[in-house]
Amino acid sequence: MNNQTNSTSLVPEEISFGIGLMERIITMSLLIAFAIPSLTCFLVIFYYFIQLRKTLLFDRINHHIILCILISDFLLIATELPFSLRYLSLGYVQSTKVCLFWAFWDYYLEATTLFLTMYASIERYFLIFHKEWIMKNKLFFHYIPLGFVCFYTFGIYVYFIPLFPCKPNHSYDLAAFVCGGSCYLDAFIQSVYDTIVDVMLPTCVLLIFNLLMIDRVIRYKHKVSPSTPVSNILKKNRQMILQLLAISLMTLITWLPWIFIILVQDFYDPSF
Repeated sequence: MNNQTNSTSLVPEEISFGIGLMERIITMSLLIAFAIPSLTCFLVIFYYFIQLRKTLLFDRINHHIILCILISDFLLIATELPFSLRYLSLGYVQSTKVCLFWAFWDYYLEATTLFLTMYASIERYFLIFHKEWIMKNKLFFHYIPLGFVCFYTFGIYVYFIPLFPCKPNHSYDLAAFVCGGSCYLDAFIQSVYDTIVDVMLPTCVLLIFNLLMIDRVIRYKHKVSPSTPVSNILKKNRQMILQLLAISLMTLITWLPWIFIILVQDFYDPSF
């Protein structure tokens, strides 16, 4: 395939840098400054997960999805970020083989985190308000969806990036971040599918279930007395609710602006 045949490394003289030196230095410094404490926090959290694995993993299924999100984000920082730092330090990408792997790994991990967060919002909503129903059907409403999310994102981006047949004249932009993106973005059907199914859909579902959660909590707080079973359920799951809202908020802050840019480019100004 075209996106796999040209692996010749290019020297700096052959590349017109897409990002200025000062901008690269500032960006790289900020990424490193945030990455070091982030990795430290990840390692501490993983340590407690191992130490308290019976309580956190075996006795309570609500922590499974959180652990999966943490692993995905940890891999993003520990394994994908070095590619970004290498690009920022040089101002270009060494070869198209690096482009191919970098694009796949970046898209796969980001999509996995987004889908996992979407599913976490759905599962936690039902765990809080319909816990008995979920616990009786853990295989179908917990383990199978969790496995599907991980395998779906891996499979779809294996097809979109390493296996997708690029046009004969396609070439990666070695001076651009993530080499300007994969060639499937030039194909209308695949690009639209990826935008709607892999970006817009999980973001919208995530937003809807968080709004449902907030609305239901507010209504229950105003309608029930502190001693009722429903009020006790909210108090018991307060930490789980706040945890979900915090994770979801960070995800929405990341993805909603991107969706806005896509919509403006598609329906108003392609150069936006």
